[in-house]
Amino acid sequence: MIKYSRLGADLQLNEIVFAGSHDAAITSGAENAQTQSLDILGQAQAGVRFFDIRIGAATVAGPGGQKGVELRAFHAQSLEKDQKTRFSTDLGRKVTVERNKLKHESMGEAWGLGLTKILQDAKSFVESADGKDEFLILKFDKCSNWPLIAEACQTVLGNRIFSTAGNVNTMKLSDLAGHVICAFMTPGYSTLKLPGQRVGITHIKNLYKPPDGYDAGFDGLQYWGAGGTKINSKDFDAKIRENIATQTKLLKDASTGVQAKMKGVIRKKVKTPGCAAADPNAVGMMYWTTTGVFKNIKKRNDVMWDKDHIGGLDTIWTSGFQDYISNALPDSVDEMSFSSGGTLKLFMPNIVMIDFANAHKCDHIYGLNTMAGVKLVEVCRKLDIHGGRNG
Repeated sequence: MIKYSRLGADLQLNEIVFAGSHDAAITSGAENAQTQSLDILGQAQAGVRFFDIRIGAATVAGPGGQKGVELRAFHAQSLEKDQKTRFSTDLGRKVTVERNKLKHESMGEAWGLGLTKILQDAKSFVESADGKDEFLILKFDKCSNWPLIAEACQTVLGNRIFSTAGNVNTMKLSDLAGHVICAFMTPGYSTLKLPGQRVGITHIKNLYKPPDGYDAGFDGLQYWGAGGTKINSKDFDAKIRENIATQTKLLKDASTGVQAKMKGVIRKKVKTPGCAAADPNAVGMMYWTTTGVFKNIKKRNDVMWDKDHIGGLDTIWTSGFQDYISNALPDSVDEMSFSSGGTLKLFMPNIVMIDFANAHKCDHIYGLNTMAGVKLVEVCRKLDIHGGRNG
């Protein structure tokens, strides 16, 4: 079993490469909706440490014939909404809730695992013999009913919820061990205003959307990255090439300090001082996925992982590393010196997002950690970039 704790308990979170699960809880549904085959516990055992989760409120039957709702993962662009008083199967009482309905199930929209099941699986993993020295990050994004999600996280996880304040990017693996980080994106985190609602809830911010610089004093987790390919493309190879080009460009933008800012309806590229990933303490995220509403997602994913295409993942990751070194390495560090190997390991994309996570895929991603500092120096020497940074 993959154990990140074996890499070194004193390593910081931003010094390791680990697998992330895209639409982590969509384990059923039509072939153009399902993105995973293992539940959260199975994915964690396979080596996933970062989970992308969207939660809505699905209508279900409550006890005694009551009308009820269950907080569940969903896969959809948007949800229909209305507000009702319903029995919450997650919290065991009536609540005022924003009910949700899927709009276009034929276009790959589906309900996934329930939130309580997700949290129970996460807790089971970090309490297990194999997981007690590991960590899990649940990233909640594009959800509804944020306060109810927070309460469920607090209730189900208990003392396994991570509640230490500070900059998570630079925390040691030993600081995170045995805990589940419940990370709320800014729109959700900002809704938690009542006393106690933010206990055990970590703020997570994407520095790419909207563009923002890395803040060493930020209380939470900061990352740089975005996924997505054209949803209407049916050509597998074209989508893979598009993903490689998109992800390579995102990482290059990070390393050079160029970020996309909205100006009316035109995306204007501007140089932003203190760019997100140009600071090595920011966590980089890359995607080895191909979104789309046509055909079978699993078959498309299998193509990405066959022997003729898997090299694309390594290409993106290596390109990201090279761009970081070429553009963001401080002048005080000599990338050609083997003594700088440890420093170079800070400049790496950290999270690799995947569909249909399994042990084989996670092992491939884990292997990126075994690239020793000496090897990274050798890469730099082959690049022959000494004196050529930013040029």
